[in-house]
Formats: sequence, structure tokens, C-alpha cells
Amino acid sequence: MPYQKNVQEYRQNQIPSEGNSRHNEAWALIEVARRMAAVIQYGDLSTKKDKDQLRDAMRLNLRIWTVIQAEQTVGDNLLPAPIRQNILNLCGFIDKHTLQTLSKPTPEKIVVLININRNIASGLLGNPDDQVPDKDGAPEDLAEGGQPPTPTQIDA
Repeated sequence: MPYQKNVQEYRQNQIPSEGNSRHNEAWALIEVARRMAAVIQYGDLSTKKDKDQLRDAMRLNLRIWTVIQAEQTVGDNLLPAPIRQNILNLCGFIDKHTLQTLSKPTPEKIVVLININRNIASGLLGNPDDQVPDKDGAPEDLAEGGQPPTPTQIDA
């Protein structure tokens, strides 16, 4: 019983708090990637139980990506149009790939979705590899002058 209590407390502490949408989206992407990875790592895709778990995780993944897609098309979005279009293209790929994978799941197809989720989550959280130490040892952005890149720098 103490083990189950520790697991329950851990899960409760992992749920993100309100207020930071980037962090919450990253958490959701990582959580669903973890669920898909658990099925292919510890499960057996020939059993009904594991197929059902995978199906549930992949459907959740579709819902998350639908929210991301809706954010790009509705309301005030501050992202430049080319970046929004790239996100929409990625959403379309996720939709198509997920439906293909649901019909014939293989670990290779699932890993594609896991890797996309993990990479996008890494970008949302800010990747420490995107910073290099300056001469004083403090992190400095890779953009010129230590400033965040402008849309023209991103497109270049």
C-alpha cells in the first residue's frame, strides 16, 4: 500500500498548474508520449488490453493536437503566419499518421508520434541546448546581441 500511495502522490504533483499555457501544452504532449511509449516498451500489441491502451493514448494525442490546431486558426495568435502554417501542416501530418497507425499499429509508427511530441514539448519548455555560455559563463541566446530572434531571423 505505501507504494501505491507514493505513486498517487507523484502523479498528483506532476499535473501542471494553471497560468502557463506553454508549460501545460508541453506537459500534455510529454504525458501522452509517455503513455504511448509505455505500451510499446512494456506491452504486447497482440493483446486486446494493450491495443486498447494504445488506442486510448493515440486518441488523447489527437485531441491534444486538435487543440493546438484550433489555437492556430481561432482568436488572436501572435505567431507569424509562416510559423502558424508550419504548425498546421504538422497537425495535418499527425492526424493522418495517427489514423494510419490506429488501423495497423507498429512500434515504428508509434515512435514517430512519440518523437514529435517530445521534440515539440522540448521547444515549448525551452531547450537548454539553445543557449551557450558567454565569456562570463552566463547563458546567452544564440541570436545576435543576446536578444530573442525576430521573425525575419527565424525565416532567414
